[in-house]
Amino acid sequence: KFSTDGREVVAGSSDDSIYVYDLEANRVSLRTVAHTSDVNTVCFADESGNLIFSGSDDNLGKVWDRRCFIGRDKPAGVLVGHLEGVTLIDSRRDGRYF
Repeated sequence: KFSTDGREVVAGSSDDSIYVYDLEANRVSLRTVAHTSDVNTVCFADESGNLIFSGSDDNLGKVWDRRCFIGRDKPAGVLVGHLEGVTLIDSRRDGRYF
């Protein structure tokens, strides 16, 4: 998914990671091992681009805050309860609901 300003793309991968690609610099600006299985879906949560939602075949939804990645790659929140993999996440882009 593209950021609202069109400068970045966030993507999930089969190596259990989330990638944020900086289009202007033409490089990966963030990579974190986010789940224990394929990351099926990701999106920016708000216009700031700091919050990212992800869903995976590990049955978890996670919330990531890029401002907290200094020294540790841990989610800001983990949403449990799905019985099968999460295949779609979409955001209202307000940082609260998805």
